[in-house]
Formats: sequence, structure tokens, C-alpha cells
Amino acid sequence: MTTNYEIDGDVAVVTLNRPERFNAIDADLAASVVANMARAGEEARAVVLTGEGKAFCSGADLSGFVDEYEEGGPDLAKHLDEEFHPMVHAIGGCAVPVVAAVNGAAAGAGMGLALGCDIRIMAESAYLTSAFTAIGLVPDSGTTWLMPHHAGTSVALEMALTNRRMPASEALARGLCSEVTPDEEVVGKAIEYAARLADLPTDALVTTRRLIYGSSRLTYAEGLEAEKREQGRLGMTPQHREGISAFLEKRKPDFRRVASTE
Repeated sequence: MTTNYEIDGDVAVVTLNRPERFNAIDADLAASVVANMARAGEEARAVVLTGEGKAFCSGADLSGFVDEYEEGGPDLAKHLDEEFHPMVHAIGGCAVPVVAAVNGAAAGAGMGLALGCDIRIMAESAYLTSAFTAIGLVPDSGTTWLMPHHAGTSVALEMALTNRRMPASEALARGLCSEVTPDEEVVGKAIEYAARLADLPTDALVTTRRLIYGSSRLTYAEGLEAEKREQGRLGMTPQHREGISAFLEKRKPDFRRVASTE
């Protein structure tokens, strides 16, 4: 299996499982991530995405393109369209929140995967690096959109043009991750974080993600309209009624119970 799938309470843990290749992405791994994100959306209330071994993900497995290079070069646009983009969309469009446990290097497309998750928890030894221009390519897997949105244009350009390694401590300072932990604790911390998200109403979380990402293409007035539309819908849901009831009764809301009765 190129990814492992486990359930820890309400949290699905998806582990990239090609440690001998530093979890480099090939067609099988990409398809497995897509399948497991869909499965998690049906079985869990949050997901943790991490890597087996020393790396989170080292990016595309270029060794798989050897035959294509011998024939003049790989059709990278086709590989993105058929393998990488479905994987990125599966993470960014997952039906439940996704937390990355960045246990080691997140390089190239691997950095794109990490940035595409809703939240990032990084191990002390982990780092982010673009790596694309060093081999004559541009960043892909969402990186050119995600990095400037997360950290600003100047940081995105500097990272993409120099390919330097951004350590976890700097990623935390720049807002690219939420917490830095000892290496051996990163998956556990990410599961704890995901479990807190699992306590919250999933529809509200995923709708919030969609609104925030969608805001970049809207005017301020259009953003207000989008908020109004979704707030009107969510205001009629059992999750909202449970939240208000719990607030008035001074108790913790039980959104799981509400979800199970729908």
C-alpha cells in the first residue's frame, strides 16, 4: 500500500507510505490519497495527513519518468492533470478538516500537499522547500497560489526563486504552521488538534474553508453576499440549533449526536 489508513476515534490518519523513496509521489500514491480522503470524508470527522519514515513528502518521483525523458521529456502537464491535481483537490475539498503532521521534509509537490491542508503541525526537524526552479520548473501542486495566500508575495517569491529550506521555527513565525513539536510527538499532536476540530460542526468548518479560499476572487461586496448566503443556510441546520441550545443551557454542544440523527 502506498498510503496507510487508520481510524483513531473520530480522526482518520492517512500516512504516505513510500519511506524508501521519502514518500515521493507516483501515480499509485496519488490515487491512494484521493481514495482515502474520500473514505475519511465518509467515516471520520477530521483527517491527519503525514508521512512514514524521515520525510513528509519529497515531491514527485522523477525516477518514474525515466523512459519519458529518454523519449524527449515527460508530459508534465498530463501528469499534473491526471495525478497531482486530483490529489490536491481531494485534500483541499475533503468533506472534513485536514491537518498535516509534517514529520520531515516537505519538498516540491510535497510542500504543496502540506500547504493544501487546513492546518499544519510541524516536527522540529521538518522543513519546507520549493526545489522546482533548481531543475528548470515552476512550483506546482497549488504552491504558487497557496504560498502567497498563506505567507505573502515576498515570502512566496523568495522561497520559489532560491529553493532554500525554511525550518519549522521560521514556518511557525511566518504563520505557515500552527505548532512545532518534538519529532516523536508530531503525529500525536496533529491527532489531538484534529480531534478538537472533530468536536465542532463539520459543515460550518468546511463551509468556512470554502469561503476563505473563495474570497480571493470576490469583491468585498461579493464576499458579504457569500457570507450571507451560507449564514442563511447554516442558521437553519440542526448543528446551529444544538450550538445555541448548548450556549443557553451552559453546556458543551454535542455535534456528533446531531450529525448521527440527520
